[in-house]
Order: sequence, then structure tokens, then C-alpha cells
Amino acid sequence: MAAGVRNSVDYPVDSSSKSAGKGNDDDNGTGARRLERAAAPSSSSDNNPQKQDLFVLSHDTLRSTKIYQTLPSTATGPWRDHPPIFTGPKERHLLKEACRGGVPPALRCAVWITSVIRVSHCHRPKSLSEEYGTVKRVPSIEHTWNLVLDQTFPERDDESMATIPDFGLHSEDVTSLLETSHGGKPIPPQGRKSLTRVLCVMRHMHSGIDYAPLVPDLAAILLNYMPEAYVYTTLREMVNDHSRFLPPSKVDHYSYCRTFAQLMKKMHPATAREMEDNGALTPRGLDPIFRRFFTTLLPYECVLRIMDIFTIEGAKVLFRFGVALVALYKTELKSMNTPDAKTFWLRLREYAHSKHFSFERLVKKAYGPVGSKWRKRVNFPRRRTLARMVKFNEDWAECHVSTRSCHIPPPPPLGCVKNAEVEAVLAKPTAVRAALAQWMPLQYRSTKLDLIFSTNVHGRSLSAFYEQVSKTKHTVCLVEVLSTGATIGCFASQAWVSHKRPKVYGDGECFLFRASPEAKCYKWRPSEDDTKTDALLEQFQVSSETYIAMGGNKDGSSGLRLNEDLTKGESAPAVGFNNDPLAGSESDMFEIGLVEVYRLVREIDGRPVDGEDDPMWNLDGCR
Repeated sequence: MAAGVRNSVDYPVDSSSKSAGKGNDDDNGTGARRLERAAAPSSSSDNNPQKQDLFVLSHDTLRSTKIYQTLPSTATGPWRDHPPIFTGPKERHLLKEACRGGVPPALRCAVWITSVIRVSHCHRPKSLSEEYGTVKRVPSIEHTWNLVLDQTFPERDDESMATIPDFGLHSEDVTSLLETSHGGKPIPPQGRKSLTRVLCVMRHMHSGIDYAPLVPDLAAILLNYMPEAYVYTTLREMVNDHSRFLPPSKVDHYSYCRTFAQLMKKMHPATAREMEDNGALTPRGLDPIFRRFFTTLLPYECVLRIMDIFTIEGAKVLFRFGVALVALYKTELKSMNTPDAKTFWLRLREYAHSKHFSFERLVKKAYGPVGSKWRKRVNFPRRRTLARMVKFNEDWAECHVSTRSCHIPPPPPLGCVKNAEVEAVLAKPTAVRAALAQWMPLQYRSTKLDLIFSTNVHGRSLSAFYEQVSKTKHTVCLVEVLSTGATIGCFASQAWVSHKRPKVYGDGECFLFRASPEAKCYKWRPSEDDTKTDALLEQFQVSSETYIAMGGNKDGSSGLRLNEDLTKGESAPAVGFNNDPLAGSESDMFEIGLVEVYRLVREIDGRPVDGEDDPMWNLDGCR
């Protein structure tokens, strides 16, 4: 580590000892290979090219136990100590299969962080995501960590006064987390200090996250195999791409729980009725899955195995393994009396810790069809279908959460970064920024708008548009309608990227809006019938060399579409968004005036929430 680095860790090289540690030492003639290098460079001057391209090794920050540095072979091929782990057209499928079989403890740090970054930044080259698990990227990740530590704890004494943020966990859950849930014994003082530091930074840097009870347990699990800097980077990417990893608000949490209950009723109706009767399908009753990440139910090694899969497959793992776990238990359930949710989960925990439980059987159950020769086989919903179910249930969740919560005042208007080279025009009115603040996903309401593209400066073409915005997710596009003077636009959850043929991407975070006059937002809300079908609903973002669009219809029209020279636009009611024509004119077609695109930067430090200027994507000055 570089001299003077805050919270630096010395990573020992252990190439000969076979003392007790995490994982199984398979160096016994079975094909396993012992890795003989440090977990991270001991000095920033270590520029050995071969070493720089190797994966960093895992490090137990939570308990400081040794981790066996061996790489076993798998059914899908050998694990490698450098990227890429797998190659070929089916490499992503092979990686998923390998993760389901278990990531070697030595590689969990590298595989977990690269998997999360790969999922969160799918528009970036795979090689760049994999690079984040290598020794080469250690200075960048540590540099970012030290920056956010200094901002969270300006004075060294501030750390000693810090307490663990609960992110919505109840006090008894926090006590359980610290005393028993992680490994069956209390987390030692140094591990608690690291956990507190990571969670305080997350709370400080992501103040828009008001309710994310999964975060504390996820942080503790990651600390078993990662230094603090890697845990923060991994959690940060999960939060920034929460639609794939975790619910960031109480409404989203309730929506997840409601969706799980619907899946149970569809796939295991008899068991679902039993769970309804004892309260195990209520949001509070589902705490062991959606608040505690199975830590109160399964043996800890099984929790770690689920994390192996969660990092590459995301939140659908919670649904798959939750449904599968209950399905395995339903035979025993018939002979037991479970009057309430607490008793139900207690009995399930006893089963999961018994000799009758097998994690491999659980994996097979989670990824296989449900049914038999006497009952129609039912496949688990695809990720996009699951996302539509969650989105549809948000209306139900908002009603139930609002009855239990006090009135929350509207957020202040988004700030606007002053730029000497490019002057903001369409976002300058306070009313426009106030409306955007109310419509933004919760975690982005404490951000500022930073202008990155303007037709006044960069020219009127899609090629110039892509050149400025293709490396930035979460952008606001504002469009001036010449005939009416209206300001309309869209919020994109993924980076706009040029494709030779039209390509569909994005997710349910995308929305359309009219900023002025009569500000109105049109968020993606599938109907109940829509949750059972594919196709048009998934046209969140569409881009090609000749146009960009959001929302789609069978007749080819769009919720908002801009042509290749950014002079003509179209806006029609789109499936899923159910918007009015945004331009407000009699015709769906309209002439375009000014076009501006803004990225989001954090209000607290002025850094992009994601993008090429973020320290984690830039090594300049960090070595």
C-alpha cells in the first residue's frame, strides 16, 4: 500500500502454511492450485506487469481469519487467477453456473466486485469490469475509499463517536447481526469498527437511501472476504443500480414482499395459504429473506454461497431461494403447528440446520421447474417479468406504507452546476428542477444537474450526442418544443449508446415527463395483465444510428423519439408509460429547438454518481 494511506491493510503472503482458515484446502492432488502472492500489492511502486493483471486475493476484514488460497476445478472448467475467468460465446452462462457451484474463497473478493460492476455497468466492456478485480485497480479503489472516508469523518475523532446506521433494521435485528447472525458468534471489535465505517460512509454518501435494511447484512457478508474499500465500492454499485440488487425505500421493500407472496400463491398455493394464515407472507413476516438476507435461517456457509450467486444474478436470487427454501420445507410443514410467522421461520431454521438439509438440493430446487406428472409444471418468471411484477405492486405498497408513515415534505429543487463553457438553459427555471427532484428515484434526490450535452455547443447530430453521453448512466434529457415552447424530456437509467440496429435496454426506472407548462411525470407502471406478457413493455430505451426513443407501441410510435439530426421529434401515448403526447400539440410530430442532457452529480462532493470522471473509473493521479 502507498505510504500514508488511511486504513491500509497489510496482506500477508502464505504460500506454504496449511493452517486453519476459510474454505477447503484442496491442494491434495485433485487439481487444485495454491496461489502464491499477496492479496494486494504491498507497495504502490509494485508495477510488475504480470502481477498487475492477476486477481486480488480475498482478505477477511470481519474476523481476520486466514483464507486458503487454492483454486479448485469445476464442472464448467477451472477457476483462473486472472481475467477472463471464462471465454467464448457462453462465458456469462458458464460464470453463472460456476457461481452456483460456489466461488473459491480465495477469489470471492475479485469475483464478487467484478460481477457487481459488470451487472451495474453492462454498457461498458466486460474487460473493464473484470479489471476491477485485479491488482492493477487497487490504487484507484483505495484512493476513492480514502476520499469518502475523509468526507464522512473530517476529524479522526469522529470515527470513535460513530454508531452503526440501521438502514431500517429494528434494534433487535442489529443486535442479532452483531452477536449471532454472522458465523454464530459475536463480531470482534475490529470487525465492528470496519462495519461501522463502511455503513457510515454509505449513509453519508448516499443520503437519499432512507430505507435499505439489506445493506447492513450485505456489508457484513462482504467484509468476510474484502477490505473496506472493496466493500464500499461493491455496495455503492449495488445501490446505484438498485433495480437489480436491492430495494432502496420502504415502498420498494413492500413491493418486493408483495411480489414474493404472489409467486408463492402461483407456484405453491397450499403452502402459501398456510403462510398467509400465520402471517409469514406479510412484509414483516418476510424479514428473514428481504431484511436479513437469510442470515437468520441458513448455515452461514450457505449464506456465503447465496452471495456468490447474488453478485452476478441480482435480486431475483432472493425470490428464487426464498421460494425454493419454503418448497423444500413444505413436507415437514404439514406435520407441524406454526401459529405465527416467528414460529414458522424458527421451524424452518431448525430444518435448514439439520442433517436432512442440502444446499445443493436447494440450488437445484431454485433453478428447476415446479410441478410433477400430476400437476402442470411452472417455470420461475424471467427477470424482466419479475421486475414488472415488482413495479406493478408499487401502487399497493405506496398505499400501505403511507398509512404507517408521517407526511414527508417535497424535496428541494435539484441544484445546477455552473459551467463556464456550457450554459444551462432548459433546467435553469427553479420550477423545472423542483419537478425533477420529486420525480427522481429516491437515491438521486440529493444530486445536482451537470450539463454534458447541448445542441447550442456540441452541434445538432446524434453522433455528437452519443460522443458526450455514452459513458454516463442516469441522465436527464430536456427537449424544447418550438411550436408550444414546452419543455419535455425523459430520464434514462442506462447510458445512451449508438447501435447499427435499434437496440432495447434500460429498466423501469426510466420515465417520461413534461417539465413546463403544467409539469407532469409518466412513470412506467405495467397493468396486471402486462406482468404476464413480454415485448413492448420492455422498450424503455431504444437507440440506433438514426434515432433514440423511450417507450413503444405496436404501430411503431414512441413515447418520445428524436431523429438523427435532432430537429424533429415524436410523442405518442406509449405502452407501460400511459403518457399523454408530451408536446401538447394536435399532432404527435413536432419541431425541436434546444436539446440538453444532464448527468447527476452528488451534492455533497460534486462528483458524478457514475461516469468516466468518477475516481473509480479513473486512475490518473491515484498511483
